Amino acid sequence: MSQRAMDIRLMERHYKVNCPPGQEVALQQAADRLNNKLETIRTNTKLSNPEQIAVMAGLNLCHEFAQDEKRQQQRIADLEEKLKLLQETLEQVMAEQRPGR
Repeated sequence: MSQRAMDIRLMERHYKVNCPPGQEVALQQAADRLNNKLETIRTNTKLSNPEQIAVMAGLNLCHEFAQDEKRQQQRIADLEEKLKLLQETLEQVMAEQRPGR
């Protein structure tokens, strides 16, 4: 599968990045999100070194990802509990409907 070189812009710098076919929009969206995070950090902190800004953005994004993952795991656990309760209820109703009871 061939890669396509794309030009993305982060903090007013241009980068050439290889991208799998069909993933151009997703890559551009990711680059835009990262650039927004970088610009927000640059604006809201006293940091001016691009490397420090990049590290802070990486840490912030990893933290956000970990929080989202934790919330997703809780949603899954909640849904599994609801499914278990529903299954138990259905089994109880079916047992009550059996002939000979």
